[in-house]
Amino acid sequence: MLDIKFIREHQEEVKQNILNRRVNPAKADVDKLLLLDGRKIKLISEIETMRATRNRLSEELKDEKKRTPEKIEEGKKLKEGVEVLEEELKAVEIDWQNIMDWIPNMLAPDVPIGEAEDDNLEISAWTPKEGKFPKEKLGLKDFSKKWMPLFDFAAKDHVTLGEELGVIDVEQSAKTSGSRFSYLKDDLVVMEYALFDLLSKRLISEYGYHPMSVPLLVREKVLFGTSHFPEGRDQVYKIENKNIEENTDLFLVGSSEPSLFGYGMDRTFIKESLPYKMWAFTPCFRSEVGSWGKDVRGIKRVHQFDKLEIDTICKPDQAEKIFEENLAINRWFLETLKLPYHQILKCSGDSGYAASAKQVDTEVWLPAQQEFIEVGTDTNATDFQARRLNIRWEDRNGKKALAYTVNDTGCPMGRMLIAILENYQNPDRSVTVPEVLQIYIGKKVILPKKAA
Repeated sequence: MLDIKFIREHQEEVKQNILNRRVNPAKADVDKLLLLDGRKIKLISEIETMRATRNRLSEELKDEKKRTPEKIEEGKKLKEGVEVLEEELKAVEIDWQNIMDWIPNMLAPDVPIGEAEDDNLEISAWTPKEGKFPKEKLGLKDFSKKWMPLFDFAAKDHVTLGEELGVIDVEQSAKTSGSRFSYLKDDLVVMEYALFDLLSKRLISEYGYHPMSVPLLVREKVLFGTSHFPEGRDQVYKIENKNIEENTDLFLVGSSEPSLFGYGMDRTFIKESLPYKMWAFTPCFRSEVGSWGKDVRGIKRVHQFDKLEIDTICKPDQAEKIFEENLAINRWFLETLKLPYHQILKCSGDSGYAASAKQVDTEVWLPAQQEFIEVGTDTNATDFQARRLNIRWEDRNGKKALAYTVNDTGCPMGRMLIAILENYQNPDRSVTVPEVLQIYIGKKVILPKKAA
């Protein structure tokens, strides 16, 4: 959430940012917000003045000599007046907050202004054969695809490969759970845990991340705090509160990000403990409303998936370094697996959820489909989430300030498995296991389980 003082002092910049981010200006109505804000300030002042007057009168009425019918009546009118103003203030504050909830974070200065994903800017690209691409091979969106590798045989998608290898079953999952679920089996399951082991060990040994086991059900305040609410409410599964203590609404997480940053909610971290780096490996749940008919085949866009999320609470002057560090981790992971990829700086119109000040997507190249698939998003949320969640840090002199938050997808297992299956397939329908994972899986090649 933005600081209301910042909005008051930079209202035209905030309005332009809303337009640049393609946020509905009717919901993020800055002019209306400032009118409400002015009324809110005036009401608070009037209520405080009337309370002070009433308190002085109450002291006078304690003296029997000063206790007159007129003053008693005046006291009653003051009490009623305060109640009326408090009711009005309550209504104003609700309207004020509803608008504040829709005002997005201010974009970083280096974020390109654009309408949609076609205006995203490539910042790096790599293939096992060519290595890192020079700047002249980078451009907007998928500019680097012309240099990405292609097969010299009729390649297959991950669904066909998974069925022939006997490691993906979407027919049986449709019977048990409906569409957009899957059974993963045998070598593919082992490969998922191999990916987990490879990345988690790196995060702990090289970067000092804390492993976390987190709740998969969180309260509304946490999802609001990470800015997954109000905009992303239709993506989240809600649990019936009649089955929960205290009748509290709980929601299944679409990422462990809310749970991880919820760990810092209403807490103050000492300077020496920052940056506080965390990772969690959890199932994630999303309704995928609005994506019907898109990427529905296989395990690319499903209702339940596993992900290793990496999140950091830090001081403001540490955030950009952490952001760049996350990008380096993404690059190391994919280069270790020898998967061709590019990274794109997302433009203003495609800059993700409201908390984002800057986002970079990492996307793996799929030669058979001749397209990229997103496997990670690195986000600098500045103090936006910390203001909503009340995450603070304290220096040696006892001065407290809002922390910054930085989050990264880390490894969405389903999509990484798609990338490996489709990039490592062979003409004979087998799939080679990436060299770095062979020690985990105990074989170099996964062979088909049935005839074509």
